[in-house]
Amino acid sequence: MIKRVPNTHHRKQEIQDQLRNHSSGFKGEQSLDYFYRYLPREDINFLHSIRISHEDYFFQMDTIIITPTFITILEIKYLAGHLFLDDRFSQLIRTFEGKKEAFTNPIDQVKRQSYHLSKILSQYKFPAVPIETLVIMTHPTAIIEAPLTYKEAAEKVIKSSSLQEKFEVLSQKHSKTILSQTQIKKLTKLLLKLSSSYNPDICELFQINKNELIRGVFCPTCNHAIMEYKRGTWHCRTCYTSSKTAHIEALQDYACLLSTEITNRECTYFLNLASNSQAYHLLCSLNLPFTGNRKSRKYHLEPLLEKIP
Repeated sequence: MIKRVPNTHHRKQEIQDQLRNHSSGFKGEQSLDYFYRYLPREDINFLHSIRISHEDYFFQMDTIIITPTFITILEIKYLAGHLFLDDRFSQLIRTFEGKKEAFTNPIDQVKRQSYHLSKILSQYKFPAVPIETLVIMTHPTAIIEAPLTYKEAAEKVIKSSSLQEKFEVLSQKHSKTILSQTQIKKLTKLLLKLSSSYNPDICELFQINKNELIRGVFCPTCNHAIMEYKRGTWHCRTCYTSSKTAHIEALQDYACLLSTEITNRECTYFLNLASNSQAYHLLCSLNLPFTGNRKSRKYHLEPLLEKIP
């Protein structure tokens, strides 16, 4: 989306901010992989990125750790800078590079997740297993502070390196077996079944007219130049790169932003080709599944999405 939206577009900065936030969350979850290895592996199940609809609301849990004696929900934050947890106004205030920002208080956030999960467990007749919540600050340079009176912050917010110690404390606190291995497997299977990925119409989400998107095949070398298609090869006038497969990434963009189905005419328009016959030969060369006869044929682009690294 960032690549296809013109720099002058009024939503460009918002899209970049969203990407930065999502990238930050992904880095945070990746960084915790190292510390998971220090937790006991026997009789424990890990679930990641579980998103469930409940009471007309989707709640998402970064990580769930299911043990026979208790469940822990981890809310993972990858934020650099000075982080101040304000219980008075229920917010997280970050000061970074001279700029102050306010975020939702992650303690309250994960508390709501615990509420919804407990209702799900009750609805499906699972035993009343204790649910603990933790906020993991994964950025190594983050400085975390909270008022001395904010006891929940001291109990619930930790750095990644403290996860093993905190998990041992919770294990000692909850020593009574509540869930059998069979129940743990059933619960894991249920949560995975209930979970649904978030896959919105990106253009609609950011209120961008699809005609505003930049058309064409971007050069894989200089990234911003639009290539020309001549005699079966894409050519970049800026850096003189040539490619026979540069259109694949453009079609992946089309599938992500516009539709997973494309006709010859739509392909011609989006790739800036000279004729429908060029689009026909390019689409046929990819061996994509299709429906309809040649005039009404629609090619299905899902196989190209599977190739995105």
